[in-house]
Amino acid sequence: MRSGSSEYGGIDWMKLAAALLVVAIHTGPLLSYNREVDQLLTGILARVAVPLFFMASGFLFFRKLLGDPQKDRSRLLRYVTKTMRLYAIAILMYVPLNLYRGDFEGGISYPALIRDILVDGTFYHLWYLPALATGLALVYFLHRWVAWRWVLIMAGLLYGAGLLGDSYYGLTLRLGMLDGLYDWLFQWMAYTRNGLFFAPVFLAIGAWLSRRPPRIKRKQTYAFLLLLSLAALVAEGRLLHAAGYPRHDSMYISLLPSVTLIFILALQYRGGNGGLARQLSQWMYIVHPLAIVLVRGAAKPLGWETLLIGQSLIHYAAVSALSALLSLAIVTVASRYTQKRQNV
Repeated sequence: MRSGSSEYGGIDWMKLAAALLVVAIHTGPLLSYNREVDQLLTGILARVAVPLFFMASGFLFFRKLLGDPQKDRSRLLRYVTKTMRLYAIAILMYVPLNLYRGDFEGGISYPALIRDILVDGTFYHLWYLPALATGLALVYFLHRWVAWRWVLIMAGLLYGAGLLGDSYYGLTLRLGMLDGLYDWLFQWMAYTRNGLFFAPVFLAIGAWLSRRPPRIKRKQTYAFLLLLSLAALVAEGRLLHAAGYPRHDSMYISLLPSVTLIFILALQYRGGNGGLARQLSQWMYIVHPLAIVLVRGAAKPLGWETLLIGQSLIHYAAVSALSALLSLAIVTVASRYTQKRQNV
């Protein structure tokens, strides 16, 4: 979730908007008003959020590669190490909530724990970090071996395989030929939205765009195409849900053009200091489930359950605000710690 310099400030602000969409997915801001509309928002449209994070990471990582295999591998190692260090911090942060949920009752199954750490995440949103590390390494080594068009094709094929275990799982069951394969896969992963099937295609598209960052003249044309792709996303999602196909609803075919067009439009905003937005988006993603628990926990003693929990839009606003405040506190403390180390 790291951005580069402020040269691409649009990416930083796009990621902050994506973080707010992730909060929406986990809070259901429109549930009090209309469940179907909330499902359209959180189960379909807001699914652009995490792919945007992946695409931004692919773009910003690959645009800085030098073409020197040894130096580039070192850069990859540093990036993956930083990501996994952040993941380790996040794991420790959520251990109290794991205990509260009773995740370790009945003892620890070490195969399941290893699967959670390496693939699924130890809390429901933390899958993103191992997926980023795995997907980036996969795309990097593919690009060392084959031309970029083949990287995109192979990442697209992996995404297609992931679709059949996600939003199109009902089709897999109906065909009856691949369900045994997916039953086997689901012994090793809870979902196909992970670093093997989900992340690579968006990282690869971001990397491909980094080779020649597009500068478009007719933004209205791209905006119109984006509206069409989002309409296709809504239609695809509604049809799949009506048919009862999704095992999970993270992966849609229409996400590919929708996310790509959003990202291209974000690239048009150059300059501007998005550093704070960049850091807030990272930490808001990590801390927002904690903010959900804190808001719910505070509502009862304050006597605000009807307002903070019963009113879904206010609940979303409170969780978003608390997530931003917690993130700002973390960023401030980390910045001061870094400055002290530099001054020593």
